[in-house]
Amino acid sequence: MRAKKTEVNTSNLFNLEFIFNNVTDLIFLVKIEGKDKYRFESVNNSYLEHTKMKKEDIIGKTFEEVLTPNVFEKVKKIYENIIKTGETVVNEELWEDIPAKRLDVEVKLSPVSINSKKITHILGSARDITERKKRKEMQIGYKVLFDAVTEAIYIQDKEGKFLDVNKGALNMYGYKREDFIGNTPEFLSASGKNDLEATIEHVKKAFTGETQMFYWWGRRKNGEDFPKEVILNKTNFLGEEAVIATARDISDRFQNEEKQKEYTLELKELNDAKDKFFSIIAHDLRSPFNGLLGFSKVLSDEFDELTNDEIKEYISYVYSSAKNVFNLIENLLQWSRIQTGRMEFQPIRIDLYELVFKVVNLFTSVAIEKHISLRNGIPMNTVVKADQNMLNSIIQNLIANALKFTSHGGAVDIGYDVVDGFHNVIVTDNGVGISKENQKKLFRIDSHYSTIGTANEEGTGLGLILCRELAEQNGGGIEVDSNIEKGSRFTVKLPVIN
Repeated sequence: MRAKKTEVNTSNLFNLEFIFNNVTDLIFLVKIEGKDKYRFESVNNSYLEHTKMKKEDIIGKTFEEVLTPNVFEKVKKIYENIIKTGETVVNEELWEDIPAKRLDVEVKLSPVSINSKKITHILGSARDITERKKRKEMQIGYKVLFDAVTEAIYIQDKEGKFLDVNKGALNMYGYKREDFIGNTPEFLSASGKNDLEATIEHVKKAFTGETQMFYWWGRRKNGEDFPKEVILNKTNFLGEEAVIATARDISDRFQNEEKQKEYTLELKELNDAKDKFFSIIAHDLRSPFNGLLGFSKVLSDEFDELTNDEIKEYISYVYSSAKNVFNLIENLLQWSRIQTGRMEFQPIRIDLYELVFKVVNLFTSVAIEKHISLRNGIPMNTVVKADQNMLNSIIQNLIANALKFTSHGGAVDIGYDVVDGFHNVIVTDNGVGISKENQKKLFRIDSHYSTIGTANEEGTGLGLILCRELAEQNGGGIEVDSNIEKGSRFTVKLPVIN
């Protein structure tokens, strides 16, 4: 803020000392003696009391004698500007290099002409704003913390009127802050669902220091009624006694207690099933490792005595066991990522023929070894929208299973059709088949179904569970149709998305 300079005459100075010593502001008069030359001519009692300085320490002293070099340079620039413009300057300053150690002040500096047309003095008045700044800083800190809390918080006076509310309360009801201030909880009450007199009594008891907890029905701005849990405690708000109310929306808990119990029971059963399942997996992991250790030990201990054919045979056993372990661990990792929500779903347009073609190539050696016909019957340029990694894993598992349970000279076909808005990817084999009883166990985590393949290949049953999870992640599913000694038909269903 700026104002024009003030002209005074000598007679006015007669009253200046009286004014100096009878106001609470810190007043000082500085004489301008030349360029960058300023001398304290007078200060009032309030100045000495607040700064804890003595008269002899300041009156008659120059700025250079009283102020530190850094402060002098800063003040000098301000005074030069006042002399140049002839205007009053008001600003906030922090006085540190004084006996009082620290003083926050609001300073007003005015140019004064005494018996001269030139500016001869600077009249300064400083108001101690240390406590005001502390309160302001505390209020800012309180507000940041207040609004950072996600739960609804209300500050109320003894009449129950709202003094302040946080963002959580605004979000809970849909009103603005100004709608709350000065209002009582009555305007938030669901019609006919609360005892408002009892609510006032809760507030009164809270003011005695007794914590209050009760349930209350609120009505949002959009007209929706909801239950909430309210806790009241006595507090201090900007120096005044108040009550702080913390509220939590308990709609789900209130409306779904029975469902929550059912869900808890279901979750327990599911966890028990998982525990049982993983104990089975641990057993299945041990089996191929035993094979690996056994065959590798024979190779290590008897290598010099074994024939080349025997060495080759044992190495093939080691490879087979290692492959089983790898497949099991790979499936376990994928399945665990799905269960923990760490497998990202990224659907893209996929050329289904190309994807199946690449998977078929991976299993060509297995098919040749077992003399099985492996055919990609997907029409060229067939496009589906799905997560490529997930779909690739599904096709790999189904083809691997079909080859495993198909005898020498059999056939595995991968076909395709579209029915009722779903792409159907169909893996068919003429292998050993699965009984109706065991078909019920295929996709269940709490049932363990795993059999030996036609060439004694081992498995865990986890692959099909993984296929179901992945298919469902893509908005589809998986079905099976199988008959003993006739073979199996697995159909992966993916939604048609334009």
